[in-house]
Amino acid sequence: MMVFFWEARDYQIASKILSTLSAARKRREWHAQYLPFRAETVSQLMVQYLLITANVGSLFEPDARLHNSWVKTVADQVNGVDPSFFVIHLQETGGKKFTECSKQVPIIINHLANALPKFDLLRAYVDIDYEAIEYTALGALCFIKRSLWSSVSQFNFHTKKYEQLTTPTEVVTEGLENYPYVIKHKFPKDFWPSIKWGRKGYMQTRWKIANKVFDFVNAHLFHDESNLAPIHDNPTLYSENRKRALDFVLSELSAMENGCTPMLFVFGDLNFRLDSRSFLNRLTESTNPHSVEQEQMGSLADGLQAQNGNLQVAAHPSENLRRTVSAIEFRRDSDSDDSQNSCVLRIEKKKFDYFNHKKLLDDWKSYRDDDKEAESFKSMFEMNINFPPTYPWSEDPENSETLMKTRAPAWCDRVLMNKAAFSFVKDGEPAYKSFGMETCTGDHKPVMLAFNI
Repeated sequence: MMVFFWEARDYQIASKILSTLSAARKRREWHAQYLPFRAETVSQLMVQYLLITANVGSLFEPDARLHNSWVKTVADQVNGVDPSFFVIHLQETGGKKFTECSKQVPIIINHLANALPKFDLLRAYVDIDYEAIEYTALGALCFIKRSLWSSVSQFNFHTKKYEQLTTPTEVVTEGLENYPYVIKHKFPKDFWPSIKWGRKGYMQTRWKIANKVFDFVNAHLFHDESNLAPIHDNPTLYSENRKRALDFVLSELSAMENGCTPMLFVFGDLNFRLDSRSFLNRLTESTNPHSVEQEQMGSLADGLQAQNGNLQVAAHPSENLRRTVSAIEFRRDSDSDDSQNSCVLRIEKKKFDYFNHKKLLDDWKSYRDDDKEAESFKSMFEMNINFPPTYPWSEDPENSETLMKTRAPAWCDRVLMNKAAFSFVKDGEPAYKSFGMETCTGDHKPVMLAFNI
């Protein structure tokens, strides 16, 4: 399959070039090739599905140095599973330098499509219109094989009807707010009024495949702004906000079901983090916490308040914090004044420096029980996690198999399902894992769920 993109100066030009291609000619050629074909009857059709979520914020840099390795890593995984229907959800398309690097997004879609020649249809919806108020930087790419196309229809949210696919390739990078096949929203500003209104939000597509209805929702929830804040009086400061956001998404989806209960898959960067109290107590056993004072006044975003230099963590890691501090060090008892050598863990706003970071990664199974945030969503289910944390991995291609010392390890990237979806998936030989461990995919490792129905 060929996706028609050129290396245009920016994504607007790329989109215009795509829209001015000879669509009528392509449609006639495609119909001539595929209309005579008929798939197996629906009752006999076994469909292999592959869902992937990937935060690609580290991928988009001026030098584009990670593009080729990322495309190969994803393509190898897809070709290994060999699905009939493949969806990949992207977060932070365009990266942190999105005004400069969003023009790379159509190019990398082209590269990925060319690396997946077994797929004959592509639907790509990528929000890179960074000047729009509702900009989310989310993307959903759906690849469909020839053997399945006649059994697939796509929901038009304007007409409330399912429609057959009539063109082989459709890539949309602007105007998604009013596009009939996508629902996209940025979370309301009042969800997190104390910080700058960011790009977090969700994107939904709906499909009917072999007479079964699927909702695929790409969600990017709020991150932890500071490592220190959850150690303050409210350890659930950020997790409560993520719950509010995902509850909002689930409520919006429920309101539009109209008696229909699709198989719902929410997969994206949900930013779930470990329970700070239990995780820190696990890591810092037989240590004492010490505050490192900050000279200027601070806030939750800049530091914490401590009452004295020796913090107690038995009941809560910072129960008695009252004075402004810029860091907390957990130190072993020692007769010497060598705080550096006795320090087991140092936490700053954007630093999480454990004395043995390799051990922290190797022993990930020891703190799986501290990953509790998904339990807050009683209507959603997940396959068992048996893979290392998906964040924060090194962004250095020469040192890609280590965790960065910026955040505590976490399983941020997830695939959640409602009960209807889970009941099918668990009986469909599911495989739930992360991948790309031996190459640099940025600070997040992609996560995949494969199954058949």
